[in-house]
Amino acid sequence: MKRKLRIGIIGCGAIAQELHIPEYLDSGEAEIIALSDTDLKKAQAANERYSLNAQLFPSYKDMLKKAAPDAVSVCLPNYLHCAATCDALQAGCHVLVEKPMAASMAEARKMVAFADKYKKLLAVNQSQRLYPAHIKAKEVLDSGILGKVLHVTAMFGHAGPEHWSPSGKWFFNKKQARFGAMADLGVHKADLIRFLTGKEVAEVNAFYECLEKKGATVEDNFVSTLKFSDGTIGTLSASWTVKGIDANYTILHCTNGTLRVCLLPDRPLVANLVNPECEIVFKVPEPPSNTNLGWGLDTGGHFCRAIKGDEPLFCPGVEGMKSLEIIFAAEEAAKKGRTVKLTHK
Repeated sequence: MKRKLRIGIIGCGAIAQELHIPEYLDSGEAEIIALSDTDLKKAQAANERYSLNAQLFPSYKDMLKKAAPDAVSVCLPNYLHCAATCDALQAGCHVLVEKPMAASMAEARKMVAFADKYKKLLAVNQSQRLYPAHIKAKEVLDSGILGKVLHVTAMFGHAGPEHWSPSGKWFFNKKQARFGAMADLGVHKADLIRFLTGKEVAEVNAFYECLEKKGATVEDNFVSTLKFSDGTIGTLSASWTVKGIDANYTILHCTNGTLRVCLLPDRPLVANLVNPECEIVFKVPEPPSNTNLGWGLDTGGHFCRAIKGDEPLFCPGVEGMKSLEIIFAAEEAAKKGRTVKLTHK
């Protein structure tokens, strides 16, 4: 029997309890040996909920030192991602950090540099890469039947994080979250369009506003226009004010037709071709529950198998950094009212 990886969880709020912990347990690849949260009641609740018998720590630094896990998930508010990730890497742990990976590009670069320095894996939980329809969509695009991608439309929206994380007040505080819907949801689609197309964004324009979330110091709506390095253009939008039905779709208009990804609930992947003229409805596995949040996609299992060398890392730190750069460029473009060019450095 293969040895299970010893996992520590840094931050025991909703994303840890609803995603990271159950996915590690379901994977069969890991055991959770330690939980850390400054509010020890959250760690205790997680420990009891999943019958973990884990060590509990109010300080993640003590957890890293005393429990010595093989790997950790960093599930803290965004502004704490960098410090916890770098401390864990330096302590000899592989790290799976929640998105957005950092609160600045300087922090993101530091995290990537630490992973290189200490020769540990750094993964960013850009889980839309693992959604079955997205994996199949990439296969279809790579096959060439649709030709060259010319225009991309990507949208991700729901009613807001308060509906799945009632205690997560930090989402609405700029000092703690750094962004609102732009990075909470928009970075998922920024990463996805890079993953699907293999293209890099070269220039960005954008607008954002807080239209509904009272007391928030971050935006709840965001829209941007993108120009890729090869001239492809597109739009990227995110919203915390989508009601009645969530929006989580990508449309790719190509030289030989259009690919609709997760636009139609009963047909998650549909291609309409012009040569030959036809519609192809691709069969994809049934989506797991809570897929709008990326849950049920075996992110913990993929991370563990990458650590063991059994498969590639689904989103390495450098990939998360490139996707996050799109969001920072969009923010700058919106603030300055002009096009911003990306450096990819």
